[in-house]
Amino acid sequence: MGNQDPTQLRKKFDHFREECIWITNCYNLYRTLYEGGEATDAVLERVASAFFHDLNRIMVEHILLQICKITDPASSGHRQNLTVESLNNDLDTLGLISQDIIDRGEELKDYRDLIVRARNRLISHLDWQSVKEGKPLGEHEAREVSQFFACLFRYTDLVGEACGSGPLDYSVSACQGDAIDLLRALRNLSSRN
Repeated sequence: MGNQDPTQLRKKFDHFREECIWITNCYNLYRTLYEGGEATDAVLERVASAFFHDLNRIMVEHILLQICKITDPASSGHRQNLTVESLNNDLDTLGLISQDIIDRGEELKDYRDLIVRARNRLISHLDWQSVKEGKPLGEHEAREVSQFFACLFRYTDLVGEACGSGPLDYSVSACQGDAIDLLRALRNLSSRN
């Protein structure tokens, strides 16, 4: 099931890190729009409250789904998943695993444990009992999300070093035409009216 070839492991890891970059970009977008403070909240409310409310739910569900995907078990049936567990299995097979990698993998799994019920019952599936009860699933503190991403960055740096891809800082994803520019334009439009 695992990759016995270091070159294949490096390719697998590079694809995994691309997924982590995407999740981080999504999370950074979410934070820019929904954790920007009262002034940002007021602009979103004034400009298109229903749209930004719906977008918030879409983004939260998407981010939780993506995090669960990379922290899923190593395989589903006879298919190998691109996950922390499958990378760790390959690293172990090649003698490249370290205790630090194992520990970071466990921390990532701990965060998954907080959100997986929400993914299973309300995001990937629509469990009637959960809908009927109307209880929130997967609630946790903002600091736990921050800790997850700090751990993810550390994990990918450690694995990148172990398999020869090297570390990569992808914690910031600002660029021209991003959510910061959108908010600036919305503030300008809003102030003219």
